[in-house]
Amino acid sequence: MNIFLRELKTNAKSLIIWCLGMIFLIYAGMVKYSAFSKTGDAVNEFMSQIPDSMKTVLGIGNGTDVTSVAVFYSMFFLFFMLLAAVHSCMLGALIISKEERDKTADFLFVKPIRRSRAISSKILAAIINIAVLNAVTYAVSVISVEKHNTGSSLAVPVLMITSALFVLQVLFLGVGLLFGALAKNSKVATSAATSIILGTFILKVIIDMNNDVKAIEFLSPFRYFKADEVMFDRSIDIGYVLVSAAVVLLCAAGTYIFFQKRDLRN
Repeated sequence: MNIFLRELKTNAKSLIIWCLGMIFLIYAGMVKYSAFSKTGDAVNEFMSQIPDSMKTVLGIGNGTDVTSVAVFYSMFFLFFMLLAAVHSCMLGALIISKEERDKTADFLFVKPIRRSRAISSKILAAIINIAVLNAVTYAVSVISVEKHNTGSSLAVPVLMITSALFVLQVLFLGVGLLFGALAKNSKVATSAATSIILGTFILKVIIDMNNDVKAIEFLSPFRYFKADEVMFDRSIDIGYVLVSAAVVLLCAAGTYIFFQKRDLRN
């Protein structure tokens, strides 16, 4: 079977579960919004009492009207990033390292194909997976938001949010691929991927709460795009898009190089 199609088939069940998880997140959020929107100024007064540092972590600005569906939806971006980062990074790590875990290394590499071609097929399948999750996020978001929206269409702002999300998905996919090629087995690869996600997220929180260390925000992808700027100013920081692209290219190059030198054990 073609490696690309094999990977799509192998990851189909997992992808469906991740998509359902994202759909549930959006649905639960909109249910919560329905309750918030009926309380009027009371919920805004409550939100104003939250410490500024915590509001920054959640992506809420001072004086923000959380009874607005657009504002409330923008707060989802943090959760989108976490969910998508875990999916992308774990997918990248496993799609490269799982052959030895599943005892299929001999079956795969006994075929008359180069390792580089096998890796390319796996990477393409992984990109399709994260693109599908992103598309589901966009489609369900637009449907859910527009259901509660009373103003002009929010389809474009939501597209901006999911576009920024896709950049982060590709970035974390690249990191996962690199760990998958470097690690001796899938457990090590997934553990390293999890540590990267946790570490960079903790760094984001630290920077959010202390602007004195803002100079190192480039080390945390979770700081690359701010929900309010992306959704309301329709602005995606091109500098961080380029940084993300550079990281992805380096990780992809490392994946090819290290996997070529790796001893596969069945």
